[in-house]
Amino acid sequence: MGELRLSGLSTGIDTSALITQLMQIEQRRLNKYVATKDTWDQRKEALNTLKTKLNDLKTAATALSDARTLRAYATASSDTDVLTAVSSNNAFEGNHSVVVNQLANAERWVHATGMKYKEDYVGEGVFIYSYNRKEVTITTTADTTLEEFAGLINNDANNPGVTATLLHHNGAYHLVLNGNEAGSDYEIFINPSNTEVWQTTSPVTVGGENASLTTKIKDLDQFTGTFAGDESITITGRQNDGTEVSYNFAINENTRLDHLVEEINTAFGGTASATVVNGQIRLTDHTSGASQMQLSLSYDAGSGSTTLTFPPIAQFTQGGSTAASLAGFAESDFAETQSAQDSQIKVDGFPMGEEAWISRSSNTIDDVLQGVTLHLHDTGTVQVNLTRDIESVKQKLTTLVDAYNSVVTFLAEKTGYNSTLKTAGVLMGDSTVSSILNSLRMPLLRQTDGFVIDIDSFLMPGHIGLELERDGTLSLDTTVFNEAIAKDYMGVLALIGADKTGTSDSNMIQFYSASSKYTQGGTYNVQVTVSGGAITSAQIKLKGESAYRDATISGNMISGNSTFTDNGTPMYAENGMFLSVDLSQDGTFNATVRVRQGFTGAMEDVIERFVKSTSGWLTLDQNSVDAQIRNLENRIAQEETRLSSVETRLITKYARLEKALTLLQNQMAALNMG
Repeated sequence: MGELRLSGLSTGIDTSALITQLMQIEQRRLNKYVATKDTWDQRKEALNTLKTKLNDLKTAATALSDARTLRAYATASSDTDVLTAVSSNNAFEGNHSVVVNQLANAERWVHATGMKYKEDYVGEGVFIYSYNRKEVTITTTADTTLEEFAGLINNDANNPGVTATLLHHNGAYHLVLNGNEAGSDYEIFINPSNTEVWQTTSPVTVGGENASLTTKIKDLDQFTGTFAGDESITITGRQNDGTEVSYNFAINENTRLDHLVEEINTAFGGTASATVVNGQIRLTDHTSGASQMQLSLSYDAGSGSTTLTFPPIAQFTQGGSTAASLAGFAESDFAETQSAQDSQIKVDGFPMGEEAWISRSSNTIDDVLQGVTLHLHDTGTVQVNLTRDIESVKQKLTTLVDAYNSVVTFLAEKTGYNSTLKTAGVLMGDSTVSSILNSLRMPLLRQTDGFVIDIDSFLMPGHIGLELERDGTLSLDTTVFNEAIAKDYMGVLALIGADKTGTSDSNMIQFYSASSKYTQGGTYNVQVTVSGGAITSAQIKLKGESAYRDATISGNMISGNSTFTDNGTPMYAENGMFLSVDLSQDGTFNATVRVRQGFTGAMEDVIERFVKSTSGWLTLDQNSVDAQIRNLENRIAQEETRLSSVETRLITKYARLEKALTLLQNQMAALNMG
């Protein structure tokens, strides 16, 4: 049954208003929970915003925390129609003269006569072409059209990099063969018959897997032992015309399969090309048709006891065994409209001589000038100028300043007291939040880790123009910054973003490396004892600590204590630091080792302690707030359930009262009438 509600219609008593007033009294506890939850919701929103702002600051600090990437250069070309250039942080300042003699081209062949319609049949036959010394055979039928012929070339699984298109010109469709790569290695040949190929009968392997061009010979499964120093490989065989081949070259532990391939190519004098395909050494003749080419490899262990057993090398494809038979599509039916050629340049007058050029198979060259990529567009002489891009560093610092000030301003608003509104900030009294600002200030106020007077040009951010104002915000004095970077460019970059770089004042104990993630920047005292050419004792401590800790010894290397706490934090500052020791002298040696970390890296570490996804202090604070909100949500739900029951009881109670009073009134009225 539904609720019985009389609402004083019979008695004149406003029970609905009475129930409402009683419920308002009952709701005081609920209202308190809701108000409290609203405050916690505001805190949650504020903490989320703070975390976002801290992550923005961390991103800005990360962009500055590696001095190597801060080395940026503005690169200008005197003629961008001829050449444009892009530099990386590995480049160096300077001006360079670049002469572009020719551009790299891809090869292009056009079928001269063509066909009236692309639906015309090309006929039944065999078409053989090669590209980059990889040969392909295409077989057509009597019903193959010109358009389908182009599709057979393009869709062939063995296509080595040729695109076939149809060119409509002068009332005819012409088959066009385009090489997809530029450079003299990427020529197209239309062959009258197939080409001779020799190949190992099985692959050379590493751990059972097919070897690649970059595999070292000593790593092959077919190799055993340790090099003595006088090992060699002999290449024998015959060239296409029967000329004998006999060529010997020395190998060592760094010799790779691509070195072997180069030596085979040299031995055959440019008449054949070697490569490695699926672990198999393959030699392809440069001349199609019948060939006398042969190849054999033998290993000489010299004075050592190593072994190297190459799989047998046999004829893989007999030259001239398949003839091209597609009528009208022989080599003479095509015109070479563009030849494959390398780009040719000189840089700063090198190489010397009118006919000497640096050749590359591309118009993008990145291995001639350190850290500079040249993009060739035309022939001519160009000046390429590289200057320090100081503005990019300044802009990154400005971004850091803005992000820092956004955090500071937000914290001031959320932790302060508004005297006008007489309200406290929603985060006032939060100890975690209070510690954030103090922690962020420290890398900006103190001497930067690992930097010392009389050695480093700058010791703290204030020396390069970064200053904290009275209101806690950060500013960059560009005049001071410009003067500092003009005085010592690398010194400024190091102060900003040295990434655990180190030095030692000892010739016996040298800094080797440090962990960007775990090693703490600072100055360390190191003591090592060497006896009989071996390290017998090694100790490290951070300068200012009273006691040394044992280091880990491994040959001539020592490393810092690598113990971690339960939450994955290094227990000691030297975690991840490695030092090398000269073992030529016995004795006890001492060294002062400096590990430099720029102030932005230190700021990044501070922020990470707060925002880390699992154990960050701010993350734990957020979790605590979420727990409070969930608890209040449960209480509110329980209270709403209780209030619903109370309201139901009151409605029922007053409905019964209404009913009883109505009955009484009716009885009294009946008596009065009697």
